[in-house]
Amino acid sequence: MLQMIWVVKAVVAVLALASAFPGNAMQPEARHGQRGQRGYDSRDWTEGRKQEGLEFLAKVYDQRVKQPEPGPENIFLHMRASELIDRMKQPQANNFQFDRLFRATDSLLRASERIMQARKNGSIDDDERRDAALFLQRCYFRVQQAEYFAGVSGEKEAKQYVSHTRGLYQQARSAYDAHQYSKARMLGDASSLIAAALENIAQASLRIPDPPIIK
Repeated sequence: MLQMIWVVKAVVAVLALASAFPGNAMQPEARHGQRGQRGYDSRDWTEGRKQEGLEFLAKVYDQRVKQPEPGPENIFLHMRASELIDRMKQPQANNFQFDRLFRATDSLLRASERIMQARKNGSIDDDERRDAALFLQRCYFRVQQAEYFAGVSGEKEAKQYVSHTRGLYQQARSAYDAHQYSKARMLGDASSLIAAALENIAQASLRIPDPPIIK
C-alpha cells in the first residue's frame, strides 16, 4: 500500500511540472516559436530524428560560439548548451528526457542569440512602449519561476542560471527606462528562455518509478 502511494505521488509530481504552463500560451518565449520544431512529441523521437536534432543543435551551437565578443551570459549559456548536448547523446536518455533536453538546449541557444541582438539595438522607439511593458510583465512572472525550477533541476550551476535570468531581466528593465523598447523585449525574452530551459531540465531529471509488483 505504501509503495502504491509513493508511485502515485511521484507521477503526480511529474504531471504537475509537465502541465505547469499548458501549451506555453502565456510564456514570452513561446511567441517566437521553437526553431527545429517537429511537433515536440517525445514519441516521435526515432533514432533518425534524434540524430537530426543533435545535428541541428550542433549547427546552431557552432554559429553562436563564433559570434564576436561574447558577454559573460553568452559564455555561460554556450557552456551549458554543450553539456546538455553531451547529455542527450547518453544511451540511458529515454525519448522523454531527450525531448526535454532538446527543448532546454534550444532555449539556451536562442537566449544567447537574443542577447547578441539586443547589444546591436540601442534605438529609441517610443511607439512600442505599451507592447514592451506588457511583454516585460510576462517576463517578470516567468523569471520568478526560475528559482523553483533551478531547485528541482539538480543542476550544479542552478544558482548561476537564476543569477543570469534575473540579471537579464534587470537589463531589460533598464533598457525600458531608457525608451529602448526593442532592446528591452529582446533581453526580457532571453531571461524567459533561460527560465524555460530550467523548467525542461527539471522535467528531464524527474524519474518515473517502476510500477509495483503484485505479490
